[in-house]
Amino acid sequence: MVNSLELTLSTIKGIPEKIPFNPFIMHLAATLEGVNYNHEYCQKPEVLVRSQINCSEFFGIDHVNVSTDAYREASAWGVEIDWSSHTPVAKNHLKIEEFESLDPPDLNESVRIINRVNAVKKFSEEVGGEQCIVGWIEAPFAEICCLFDLVNVLLICKKPDWVEIIKGLINKILPIQKEFAKMQIEAGANIIGAGDSAISQIGPRRYEKCCLQATKKLFNEIQKKVPVLYHICGDNSIVDREGRDMLKLVSSTDAAILDLDYQVDLKVAKEKIGNNNCIRGNTNTQVLGSSIYSISDVIKEVLKTIYAGKPNGMFMYAAGCEWPWEPLDMAIRNLSVAKALNEKIGYY
Repeated sequence: MVNSLELTLSTIKGIPEKIPFNPFIMHLAATLEGVNYNHEYCQKPEVLVRSQINCSEFFGIDHVNVSTDAYREASAWGVEIDWSSHTPVAKNHLKIEEFESLDPPDLNESVRIINRVNAVKKFSEEVGGEQCIVGWIEAPFAEICCLFDLVNVLLICKKPDWVEIIKGLINKILPIQKEFAKMQIEAGANIIGAGDSAISQIGPRRYEKCCLQATKKLFNEIQKKVPVLYHICGDNSIVDREGRDMLKLVSSTDAAILDLDYQVDLKVAKEKIGNNNCIRGNTNTQVLGSSIYSISDVIKEVLKTIYAGKPNGMFMYAAGCEWPWEPLDMAIRNLSVAKALNEKIGYY
């Protein structure tokens, strides 16, 4: 019988032994361990690693991951972090007009960067070769939104030279993103996740004009070593008036795995994408995270996801985004239901 690492990697290119159970877990792992998310889980690599391993072993999850928030790279560039919310967010943002004169950061001098690299190293020591270790960076568009704020980036799009401005910002951050990925790969990451939480806000035309080329370039570089998991939030199934199809555009990045949110019709996505990318997703997190839905609703939603994703392989089970963690009893119940159903009907 294959282990979790072998199972997850085997799914990328074909039909595995069974569907890997790979829900995206962050807050739930910390909550189950009884640790503070912001001040312990996000800042102490040994706490994150222990929480992830214990959670993955308890629920039978086929990966562990180091993702915590979107501001690791941004903090290296000088963005201050606000730790007062339920998750780390930016306290301030950089000024676009001053960015060109800013020196690139030394990643080895950034505490938050090194903490993530050390988490990957500790995972490698604890579960390397058995469990799939997922490192994490931000994708190019997400990263400039972290640096300058989404609203300010969208305002650039009102300028006549918006394409050149956004491309210029992205080109400056790309070497840092490549280096951060490289550090995690050398530490033992089997996959690099790349979060792109905001591309659904700009649509196919803007994505194609100013983000696609750089994103593909970044992924191609990383995938010389390990596969990329492209985590894209929101409704990325839009087809604009000129026929630009967002699903086909994100597929054309050639990311090994596309992590699709619940707004995307999984059956349609598989038809459009074909064998170009493995798909992970996309159970509705609203159904999983609200007490107004019964356990029957949860079962129906999880089954719908598995039945849509399973045909012809190249599918990993997950929710549309991070697995909801509150209330805890419901989170445990729903994750257990999903695992049981995946075991029942997930074999090929």
